[in-house]
Amino acid sequence: MNVLQAPAQRTPSIALDREALARDVRSLPSLPTVVVQLQSLMQQTDTPLDSFANTLQLDQALSVKVLQLANSPFYGLCNRIGSVRDAINVLGLRQLGTLVLAAALTVQFEKLHGKALHIEAFWRHSICCAVAARQIARLHGMNEPAAFTAGLLHDVGRLLVDSRHPEEAAAILAWAEARDLPYFEAEQALTGIHHAELGQWVCQHWHFAPEITDAIAGHHQPGAATQVSLADVVHVADALAHALDLAGLHSEAVPAVDRGAWQRLALTEQGTAVLLRGIEEEFQQLQAVLRPGKETT
Repeated sequence: MNVLQAPAQRTPSIALDREALARDVRSLPSLPTVVVQLQSLMQQTDTPLDSFANTLQLDQALSVKVLQLANSPFYGLCNRIGSVRDAINVLGLRQLGTLVLAAALTVQFEKLHGKALHIEAFWRHSICCAVAARQIARLHGMNEPAAFTAGLLHDVGRLLVDSRHPEEAAAILAWAEARDLPYFEAEQALTGIHHAELGQWVCQHWHFAPEITDAIAGHHQPGAATQVSLADVVHVADALAHALDLAGLHSEAVPAVDRGAWQRLALTEQGTAVLLRGIEEEFQQLQAVLRPGKETT
Protein backbone atom coordinates (compact mmCIF):
# COMPACT_ATOMS: atom_id res chain seq x y z
CA MET A 1 0.00 0.00 0.00
CA ASN A 2 1.35 3.37 -0.97
CA VAL A 3 1.39 5.88 1.83
CA LEU A 4 1.18 9.49 0.74
CA GLN A 5 3.43 11.69 2.78
CA ALA A 6 2.76 15.36 3.25
CA PRO A 7 5.38 17.48 1.54
CA ALA A 8 7.96 19.02 3.82
CA GLN A 9 7.18 22.58 4.78
CA ARG A 10 9.36 24.92 2.79
CA THR A 11 11.23 27.81 4.34
CA PRO A 12 9.97 30.98 2.68
CA SER A 13 12.48 33.35 1.16
CA ILE A 14 12.41 37.02 2.09
CA ALA A 15 14.02 39.42 -0.34
CA LEU A 16 16.56 41.25 1.80
CA ASP A 17 19.88 41.18 0.00
CA ARG A 18 23.10 42.27 1.64
CA GLU A 19 23.82 45.08 -0.81
CA ALA A 20 20.41 46.68 -0.20
CA LEU A 21 20.97 46.49 3.54
CA ALA A 22 24.46 47.95 3.15
CA ARG A 23 22.91 50.89 1.26
CA ASP A 24 20.41 51.33 4.11
CA VAL A 25 23.29 51.57 6.58
CA ARG A 26 25.20 54.07 4.44
CA SER A 27 22.09 56.27 4.22
CA LEU A 28 21.79 56.60 8.00
CA PRO A 29 22.43 60.11 9.35
CA SER A 30 25.58 60.73 11.32
CA LEU A 31 25.45 61.04 15.08
CA PRO A 32 24.79 64.58 16.37
CA THR A 33 27.85 66.81 16.36
CA VAL A 34 27.66 67.39 20.11
CA VAL A 35 27.84 63.64 20.76
CA VAL A 36 30.87 63.26 18.48
CA GLN A 37 32.61 66.20 20.18
CA LEU A 38 31.91 64.86 23.67
CA GLN A 39 33.20 61.42 22.75
CA SER A 40 36.38 63.04 21.44
CA LEU A 41 36.80 65.02 24.67
CA MET A 42 36.35 61.89 26.76
CA GLN A 43 39.21 60.18 24.94
CA GLN A 44 41.56 62.99 25.87
CA THR A 45 43.38 63.24 29.20
CA ASP A 46 43.14 66.19 31.59
CA THR A 47 40.35 67.90 29.66
CA PRO A 48 38.93 70.79 31.72
CA LEU A 49 35.43 70.22 33.07
CA ASP A 50 34.29 73.49 31.50
CA SER A 51 35.05 72.07 28.04
CA PHE A 52 32.53 69.30 28.62
CA ALA A 53 29.95 71.66 30.08
CA ASN A 54 30.31 74.21 27.27
CA THR A 55 30.01 71.51 24.59
CA LEU A 56 27.00 69.86 26.21
CA GLN A 57 25.21 73.19 26.55
CA LEU A 58 25.18 73.49 22.76
CA ASP A 59 22.37 70.91 22.76
CA GLN A 60 19.47 72.00 24.95
CA ALA A 61 17.61 68.67 24.87
CA LEU A 62 20.69 66.73 26.00
CA SER A 63 21.41 69.29 28.70
CA VAL A 64 17.90 68.85 30.09
CA LYS A 65 18.29 65.07 30.21
CA VAL A 66 21.62 65.37 32.02
CA LEU A 67 20.04 67.63 34.63
CA GLN A 68 17.06 65.27 35.00
CA LEU A 69 19.33 62.32 35.71
CA ALA A 70 21.56 64.26 38.12
CA ASN A 71 18.43 65.21 40.08
CA SER A 72 16.92 61.71 40.05
CA PRO A 73 16.51 59.80 43.35
CA PHE A 74 19.17 57.35 42.14
CA TYR A 75 21.87 59.78 43.30
CA GLY A 76 20.13 60.68 46.57
CA LEU A 77 21.19 64.33 46.67
CA CYS A 78 19.57 66.77 49.08
CA ASN A 79 20.14 69.90 47.02
CA ARG A 80 18.78 70.32 43.52
CA ILE A 81 21.36 70.50 40.72
CA GLY A 82 20.74 73.55 38.55
CA SER A 83 23.70 73.74 36.16
CA VAL A 84 25.20 71.40 33.60
CA ARG A 85 28.62 71.87 35.16
CA ASP A 86 27.37 70.74 38.58
CA ALA A 87 25.52 67.84 36.95
CA ILE A 88 28.76 66.64 35.37
CA ASN A 89 30.41 66.81 38.81
CA VAL A 90 27.64 64.60 40.19
CA LEU A 91 27.49 62.13 37.31
CA GLY A 92 31.17 61.88 36.51
CA LEU A 93 32.57 61.95 33.00
CA ARG A 94 32.05 58.25 32.30
CA GLN A 95 28.40 58.42 33.28
CA LEU A 96 28.07 61.61 31.26
CA GLY A 97 29.35 59.93 28.13
CA THR A 98 26.99 56.98 28.33
CA LEU A 99 24.05 59.19 29.24
CA VAL A 100 24.62 61.59 26.35
CA LEU A 101 24.99 58.72 23.93
CA ALA A 102 21.79 57.08 25.20
CA ALA A 103 19.87 60.34 25.03
CA ALA A 104 21.07 61.04 21.50
CA LEU A 105 20.27 57.53 20.33
CA THR A 106 16.75 57.85 21.71
CA VAL A 107 16.18 60.42 18.98
CA GLN A 108 17.88 58.24 16.35
CA PHE A 109 15.81 55.21 17.36
CA GLU A 110 12.58 57.18 17.08
CA LYS A 111 13.54 58.22 13.54
CA LEU A 112 14.22 54.59 12.60
CA HIS A 113 11.03 53.16 14.06
CA GLY A 114 9.00 50.99 11.70
CA LYS A 115 5.94 48.79 12.28
CA ALA A 116 6.86 45.37 13.64
CA LEU A 117 8.72 46.58 16.73
CA HIS A 118 7.22 48.55 19.59
CA ILE A 119 9.73 51.33 20.08
CA GLU A 120 9.19 51.80 23.82
CA ALA A 121 9.54 48.07 24.53
CA PHE A 122 12.60 47.97 22.27
CA TRP A 123 14.13 50.92 24.07
CA ARG A 124 13.39 49.51 27.54
CA HIS A 125 15.14 46.27 26.64
CA SER A 126 18.08 48.17 25.15
CA ILE A 127 18.50 50.29 28.30
CA CYS A 128 18.22 47.21 30.52
CA CYS A 129 20.84 45.35 28.48
CA ALA A 130 23.14 48.39 28.61
CA VAL A 131 22.83 48.63 32.39
CA ALA A 132 23.39 44.88 32.76
CA ALA A 133 26.46 45.00 30.51
CA ARG A 134 27.95 47.89 32.46
CA GLN A 135 27.41 46.16 35.81
CA ILE A 136 28.91 42.89 34.55
CA ALA A 137 31.87 44.79 33.10
CA ARG A 138 32.39 46.49 36.47
CA LEU A 139 32.68 43.07 38.16
CA HIS A 140 35.51 42.16 35.80
CA GLY A 141 37.30 45.51 35.72
CA MET A 142 36.42 46.01 32.07
CA ASN A 143 35.60 49.17 30.12
CA GLU A 144 32.20 50.17 31.53
CA PRO A 145 31.29 52.86 28.95
CA ALA A 146 32.12 50.46 26.10
CA ALA A 147 29.99 47.76 27.71
CA PHE A 148 27.08 50.16 28.19
CA THR A 149 27.31 51.35 24.59
CA ALA A 150 27.49 47.82 23.17
CA GLY A 151 24.55 46.75 25.31
CA LEU A 152 22.54 49.78 24.27
CA LEU A 153 23.16 49.14 20.56
CA HIS A 154 23.12 45.35 20.49
CA ASP A 155 19.78 45.15 18.64
CA VAL A 156 20.09 48.23 16.43
CA GLY A 157 20.25 45.96 13.37
CA ARG A 158 16.68 44.84 14.10
CA LEU A 159 15.59 48.44 14.22
CA LEU A 160 17.20 49.16 10.86
CA VAL A 161 15.28 46.35 9.13
CA ASP A 162 12.06 47.31 10.90
CA SER A 163 12.44 50.89 9.70
CA ARG A 164 13.45 50.28 6.09
CA HIS A 165 11.69 46.93 5.47
CA PRO A 166 8.71 46.74 7.87
CA GLU A 167 6.79 44.03 5.98
CA GLU A 168 9.82 41.75 5.89
CA ALA A 169 10.55 42.43 9.57
CA ALA A 170 6.98 41.52 10.49
CA ALA A 171 7.19 38.32 8.43
CA ILE A 172 10.43 37.27 10.14
CA LEU A 173 8.95 37.96 13.57
CA ALA A 174 5.77 35.99 12.80
CA TRP A 175 7.76 33.06 11.40
CA ALA A 176 10.00 32.99 14.50
CA GLU A 177 7.07 33.12 16.92
CA ALA A 178 5.13 30.43 15.05
CA ARG A 179 8.09 28.06 15.37
CA ASP A 180 9.25 29.21 18.81
CA LEU A 181 12.64 30.11 17.34
CA PRO A 182 15.07 32.80 18.45
CA TYR A 183 14.62 35.82 16.21
CA PHE A 184 18.21 35.80 14.97
CA GLU A 185 17.88 32.17 13.85
CA ALA A 186 14.75 33.06 11.89
CA GLU A 187 16.58 36.00 10.30
CA GLN A 188 19.46 33.78 9.25
CA ALA A 189 17.15 31.10 7.84
CA LEU A 190 14.98 33.53 5.88
CA THR A 191 17.44 36.16 4.73
CA GLY A 192 20.96 34.78 5.20
CA ILE A 193 21.92 37.67 7.51
CA HIS A 194 20.93 38.55 11.06
CA HIS A 195 20.73 41.70 13.12
CA ALA A 196 24.01 41.17 14.99
CA GLU A 197 25.95 41.57 11.75
CA LEU A 198 23.77 44.50 10.68
CA GLY A 199 24.34 46.13 14.06
CA GLN A 200 28.07 45.83 13.49
CA TRP A 201 27.68 47.63 10.16
CA VAL A 202 25.63 50.41 11.75
CA CYS A 203 28.18 50.98 14.52
CA GLN A 204 31.03 51.01 12.01
CA HIS A 205 29.08 53.65 10.07
CA TRP A 206 28.83 55.67 13.29
CA HIS A 207 32.59 55.17 13.91
CA PHE A 208 32.39 53.32 17.21
CA ALA A 209 35.47 51.52 18.50
CA PRO A 210 36.17 48.03 17.10
CA GLU A 211 35.74 46.60 20.62
CA ILE A 212 32.11 47.73 20.57
CA THR A 213 31.32 46.73 16.99
CA ASP A 214 32.86 43.28 17.50
CA ALA A 215 30.85 42.74 20.69
CA ILE A 216 27.62 43.59 18.88
CA ALA A 217 28.52 41.25 16.01
CA GLY A 218 29.09 38.37 18.44
CA HIS A 219 26.43 39.01 21.06
CA HIS A 220 24.38 35.94 20.07
CA GLN A 221 27.35 33.72 19.31
CA PRO A 222 30.32 34.86 21.42
CA GLY A 223 32.43 31.87 20.38
CA ALA A 224 35.25 30.09 22.16
CA ALA A 225 37.89 32.07 24.02
CA THR A 226 40.30 31.71 26.91
CA GLN A 227 39.55 35.15 28.39
CA VAL A 228 36.33 37.01 28.99
CA SER A 229 35.38 39.33 26.13
CA LEU A 230 32.96 42.20 25.66
CA ALA A 231 30.89 39.87 23.45
CA ASP A 232 30.54 37.55 26.48
CA VAL A 233 29.40 40.50 28.58
CA VAL A 234 26.72 41.65 26.11
CA HIS A 235 25.59 38.07 25.41
CA VAL A 236 24.89 37.39 29.09
CA ALA A 237 23.54 40.92 29.68
CA ASP A 238 21.00 40.34 26.92
CA ALA A 239 19.83 37.13 28.59
CA LEU A 240 19.57 38.80 32.00
CA ALA A 241 17.61 41.71 30.50
CA HIS A 242 15.14 39.24 28.98
CA ALA A 243 14.95 37.35 32.30
CA LEU A 244 13.97 40.54 34.13
CA ASP A 245 11.11 41.00 31.63
CA LEU A 246 11.21 44.80 31.86
CA ALA A 247 10.34 45.45 28.21
CA GLY A 248 6.67 44.65 28.84
CA LEU A 249 6.22 42.27 25.90
CA HIS A 250 3.83 39.30 26.16
CA SER A 251 6.18 37.19 24.03
CA GLU A 252 9.26 37.79 26.22
CA ALA A 253 11.53 34.74 26.37
CA VAL A 254 14.99 34.18 27.81
CA PRO A 255 17.45 33.13 25.09
CA ALA A 256 19.82 30.23 25.61
CA VAL A 257 23.09 31.26 27.23
CA ASP A 258 26.39 30.10 25.78
CA ARG A 259 28.02 27.82 28.36
CA GLY A 260 31.52 29.11 27.64
CA ALA A 261 30.51 32.76 28.05
CA TRP A 262 28.76 32.01 31.34
CA GLN A 263 31.78 30.12 32.69
CA ARG A 264 34.20 32.85 31.65
CA LEU A 265 32.11 35.43 33.52
CA ALA A 266 32.05 33.14 36.59
CA LEU A 267 28.64 34.30 37.81
CA THR A 268 27.39 32.39 40.85
CA GLU A 269 23.74 31.91 41.74
CA GLN A 270 24.02 34.31 44.68
CA GLY A 271 26.04 36.81 42.69
CA THR A 272 23.52 36.71 39.83
CA ALA A 273 20.65 37.43 42.24
CA VAL A 274 22.49 40.49 43.58
CA LEU A 275 23.33 41.56 40.03
CA LEU A 276 19.71 41.32 38.90
CA ARG A 277 18.56 43.55 41.76
CA GLY A 278 21.18 46.14 40.91
CA ILE A 279 20.29 46.08 37.22
CA GLU A 280 16.60 46.61 37.91
CA GLU A 281 17.28 49.49 40.31
CA GLU A 282 19.54 51.37 37.90
CA PHE A 283 17.24 50.62 34.97
CA GLN A 284 14.25 52.20 36.72
CA GLN A 285 16.17 55.44 37.14
CA LEU A 286 17.60 55.60 33.63
CA GLN A 287 14.51 54.63 31.66
CA ALA A 288 12.41 57.29 33.40
CA VAL A 289 14.74 59.95 32.00
CA LEU A 290 15.68 58.41 28.68
CA ARG A 291 12.42 56.88 27.52
CA PRO A 292 11.47 57.87 23.96
CA GLY A 293 8.44 59.93 23.02
CA LYS A 294 5.01 58.39 22.65
CA GLU A 295 5.04 55.58 20.13
CA THR A 296 3.36 56.34 16.86
CA THR A 297 0.86 53.96 15.35
